[in-house]
This record gives sequence, C-alpha cells and structure tokens, in this order.
Amino acid sequence: MEMNTIIGIVAAVAIMLVGLIMILRKPKPVEPSLEADLHINPESQQPVIPRHVRDQLLQNEVVTTTERVEPSLNTEAIASEPVAEQAVDAASVEAKTTETEQTAKADEVVEAVAELEAAQKDETATTESETAIVAEAVNVNDAEKAEDSKAEAELSLNPNIETVAIEEFDGESNILDVHLHEQQRYDDESALATAEQIIALNVYPNPRRALSGDKALKVLLKYGLRFGEMSCFHRYENTDEPSALMFSVLRMTDNGPAGFDLETLSGEQVQGLAFFLALPNSKAVTGYDMMTSIAGLIAREVDGKVYDENNLEFTPQLKEHWRHHVIDYRPNQATV
Repeated sequence: MEMNTIIGIVAAVAIMLVGLIMILRKPKPVEPSLEADLHINPESQQPVIPRHVRDQLLQNEVVTTTERVEPSLNTEAIASEPVAEQAVDAASVEAKTTETEQTAKADEVVEAVAELEAAQKDETATTESETAIVAEAVNVNDAEKAEDSKAEAELSLNPNIETVAIEEFDGESNILDVHLHEQQRYDDESALATAEQIIALNVYPNPRRALSGDKALKVLLKYGLRFGEMSCFHRYENTDEPSALMFSVLRMTDNGPAGFDLETLSGEQVQGLAFFLALPNSKAVTGYDMMTSIAGLIAREVDGKVYDENNLEFTPQLKEHWRHHVIDYRPNQATV
C-alpha cells in the first residue's frame, strides 16, 4: 500500500516537472516562408511583398552576387578571411537597409501614382458626362431653332410675288346661266306646270308599324327620287342628268297631301306617301309604269300597301284600268 502511494507521488511530481518545463520553454519563432500567397494591390495592380520576405530576397541576392572565396594555403589570405567576412556582412547589412528604404519609397510612389490615375479617371468621366449633357442641350436647341426657322419659312410669304387685285364680276356668263337654269327649264316645261289631271296612288304603312321620317327619306332616296320644287320628291327619267319628269311624291297628313320639311322630317312620323302623275305628259305611260313599280317596292319596304286615289286597294285589275286611262287620255291643248 505504501509502495503504490510512493509510485503515485513520484508520477505526479514527474508530470508537474514536465509541465513546468513546457511552460518555461520559449516558443521557436516561425520563420517566414517565400511560398506564401502574394497579395495584389487593387489600385496599382502591383504585388505586395511583406517586409520579412523582402529581407530573405535581399539575402539571397547578396549570397548570389557575393563571389565565392576558394581555400588557399596562403596564411595571409587565411588571416584576412575574418576581416573580409566582416566587410561583406557590413556591406550586406547596408545594402539590406538601402534596399528596404528604396522598396518602401517605391511602394509609396506606386500608391501615389495609382491614386492620381484614379482621380484623373474620375475627372475624365465627369468631364465626358458634362460634355455629353452640353452637346445634347446644344442639339436640342439646334433642332428647336431649325423647326422655328422652318415654320417661319412656311408661314412667310415671298415678297417678290406680284399680287393681282381681284375685281368683282358684274358681267354675265352663259355657262353659269345654263348651269343654274337648266333644271328650272325642265321644271317649267314639266307636266306640273301644265297639269290638267292627276293620277294618284297612296302608300300607307302597316298601322301597327309607324313610318318614321328617317325611314321615309331613306326609301325615297334609295329609289332615285330627288327633293325639289313644291317641297316634293321628284323622279326624273334619268337620275344622273336633268331630264323629263316622271312623277312626284308628297307626304300624307290629316289634312291631305303636303310637302316635306327636311329640317323637321327626321323627328316626325309620316302617315303615308302620296304618288301622283301629272297629265298631259309626253312620256305618261313610262311615268305611270315607273310610278306603280316604285310605289309597290316602297310599300314592301315599309310593310304597307298601295291604294288608288279612291282609297281602294291597288289590285292588278285597278292597275290595268288606270293604265288604259293614261293611254286613252287626250289633252285639251297641245303640249309644249
């Protein structure tokens, strides 16, 4: 039991001694390595070499450049070797100090140059942006001036052009007179001016469907009728040029046939349409056939029926009866 206690005490003392030795022993300095990664200065794009690495490089250069002294039996040379070694060491120390100072100065110069270049780049970029803004403003001003000058050129009159005073036309023009009075001549010579008898047909729409003024106007224009004298719509032999009158159309009211008022027609209701053929007429049969045909077409358009002047439904028998009446009609006086 005592032996084991002694062994344990000895082991504890040994462990304590080893621990004190490890604590008291100085750590060995870590020598710098030349294989460490290089750091690049982002401004100057130059490698940053630590000072301890620079010292090692300078030592290598000194060792490389120092000439090797061959051993000799000359006692004087042997005696002078320590002096030469001391001189070389002093020279290497001075070279190291000078190289270190030059490297530091070179680094400072490189950094200053890099800062200057960066400042110049910033100034150049600022100058270019200001130049671009000024150029754009100048272009805009030039464009506005060009537009203004163009507008002035378009609006300005040429002062060299001679102007001619326009005199009022007081004379007569045969062409103008013919153009203005050609239709009037046909109207004056038409059957309306010399009417002795009227053959009439009436078109009434379905009582459940009133005929609006717009609808009446559309169907009349659709079948070639034109608004003219006596506030009537007239159908001529040729719709493209003045020609003989075939028949005319009035509107039916409570008081009988009446003319059209184009200003109020669109807002009114039309009770019916009154077709009439004036006799004598040089083309009475042609006018009657045209009138009965268009009256039937318009009655179909407005969903209505055709009646004669006695308000009888216009049957095929009545159509033939009135046609023979037109054929057999003889005027009391000669037509013009």
